[in-house]
Amino acid sequence: MSFIRQIGSSHGITKAKIIHNPGTDDEETREADALIQGESGFFEVDTPIFEGDLVEVPDPRRGPDGVERRLARKVKVNNMGPRNMHHIHVEWGAAPPPRVAPVRRLTFENLHPAVQEAAGSLFADGHYESAVSEAFKSIEVRVRETTGLAKSGAALMGDAFKMDGSVLDVASHEGRSGEDEREGFLHIFRGAMLGIRNPGAHELFQAGDPQQALEYLGFASLLHRRIDAALAKQAGSE
Repeated sequence: MSFIRQIGSSHGITKAKIIHNPGTDDEETREADALIQGESGFFEVDTPIFEGDLVEVPDPRRGPDGVERRLARKVKVNNMGPRNMHHIHVEWGAAPPPRVAPVRRLTFENLHPAVQEAAGSLFADGHYESAVSEAFKSIEVRVRETTGLAKSGAALMGDAFKMDGSVLDVASHEGRSGEDEREGFLHIFRGAMLGIRNPGAHELFQAGDPQQALEYLGFASLLHRRIDAALAKQAGSE
């Protein structure tokens, strides 16, 4: 009988969740039998647990499904002597707090007011393709109205977001960085008209996909906010 089974028969065996490379693209999770104590834990000798791993153990203080996270601060493999005494001894450390993104999920309510106004009812009613189309149409209309340029589509964006910043200046930096910013957003605005506004939203993604529609609406929201910044900069220079 293994060490954990022997000790666990009198002290109780816990199903622990081991998280390897936590918070990275290589994160792996596995379960293992363990004997959990306050300052340390014991695992079977072949358990793939390493220093820096996080270990989740049941915590009745947090309800029937509650867990506590512990850091495997020190891991010692004891594989000398009788086979039935082989085990891994882990010393606990304080687990870092879980990583939480500043924005956990994009929601329609976080989008620019112009996008909400143009696409809100359509999106709520499930007309996702039309919602995207109207959102990008609102960008075109807004640029035309604020600049007075009698053009449309990519041609309008080319004249509105000139490299010299003479009409709508989206640059937030000076010098070369500002020039690169103007050039980049010139292509982004033109590309939005060529690749999204002109073909029609129905050709962009599968019908009835709210997540993908929301991502396009997020892009439209970003462009509206760059227009906001350009208009604010223009007003400040007058």
